[in-house]
Amino acid sequence: MKKIFTLFTLMLLSAASASAQSYNLFPASDVDENGWLWFDTQEKIDKYVGVCDEDNYTVDPNGKPIQMVFANITPDYPETYADPSVIGVDKAGNYLDDEGYTSGESLTGAIVLAKASGLMGNTNGGCLLLNLPSCSSISIYLASEGYTLMRSLKLTAGVGIDVDDSTGENPWTGSTKYIYGGTTMFKSFSDAGHFKWETAATDNNGYNEGENFVSDGPVYFCLQNCRNRVVFIHGIKVTVPNQSDVISDGEEETGVKSVTSIDDKGAAQIYGLDGKYVGTRSAKNNLAKGVYVVKQGDKAQKVIVK
Repeated sequence: MKKIFTLFTLMLLSAASASAQSYNLFPASDVDENGWLWFDTQEKIDKYVGVCDEDNYTVDPNGKPIQMVFANITPDYPETYADPSVIGVDKAGNYLDDEGYTSGESLTGAIVLAKASGLMGNTNGGCLLLNLPSCSSISIYLASEGYTLMRSLKLTAGVGIDVDDSTGENPWTGSTKYIYGGTTMFKSFSDAGHFKWETAATDNNGYNEGENFVSDGPVYFCLQNCRNRVVFIHGIKVTVPNQSDVISDGEEETGVKSVTSIDDKGAAQIYGLDGKYVGTRSAKNNLAKGVYVVKQGDKAQKVIVK
C-alpha cells in the first residue's frame, strides 16, 4: 500500500511539474545561457524591438514583441530609443569618467527610456512595452544613475497608456491598470545602479488586487519611467506557458504564423488579441486582416490573416 501511495504521489508531482512548465519566448540563438535577451547587437534590436502605436499612444498588437514609447511631454515628446553601443552606468550608478573609468561594471547596449517631466512621480516618461502571446514570467535588467521611480501597467489594445477610465472609487482600475510601482522619493522603485527585477509578472502593490501578467493568452505589459532621469533597460527574459508561442528562428520577426499553417484536423477556436471569442475555424474565411489567437486542444498560437 505504501509503494502504491508513493507512486501515486510521484505521479501527481510529475503532473503538477508538467503543467507548470514554461518556455523562453526568445530562441536560444539570441539569448545567453540563462535565457536573457541583451540589447547589445543591432541585429537583435532590429529583430525584436519596434515602436508602439504612436497615433493612439498604446500597444500595437500587430507590432514587435518589444515596443518603445516616447515620453508624453509637449511640445518635444522625447524619444525612447534602442542603441547597442550606448554605455550605461556602473553598479554604483556612475557614468564613465573622462578616462573611461567607473567604480564598477557598466553594461553596453540598452533601450533608453526617456525622462519624465519632473523630479517625482510624473507619469509621462518613456515606456517599455511587451506585446506577449502569453506569459509565465517577466524579468527585466535595468540601471540608472539615481533611484528610479517607475510603474507597471496592464494595457488594453486601443486604449492610451495615459487614459484612466476607471468607474469605481480607485484610479487606474479600468482599461489601463496600475499593477506595481514605486513613484515617490519615500517609496522608490529601485536604488541607483543596477537592478534585476525577476518578479515583474507577479508583483502587485496597487489598487488592482489579484491582477498580474501571468496569462495563457495575449497580455500587454508596460513599464513607465516616472522620474526626470533616463533608465537603461539592458536586457529582458520572458517565459511563456505554451511552446507554440515561442519565437523560433524560422518564424517571422514577431513570431506570428500564417493561419493556414494550423492543422485542419479537429476543432479550433479563434480569439481576438483582446481575448474576445471570434468563432471556430470555419470563421477564418470571414476574418478581417490582423492578428488572432487560435486554440486547438491544449495548444494555442498567434496567427496572422493577410
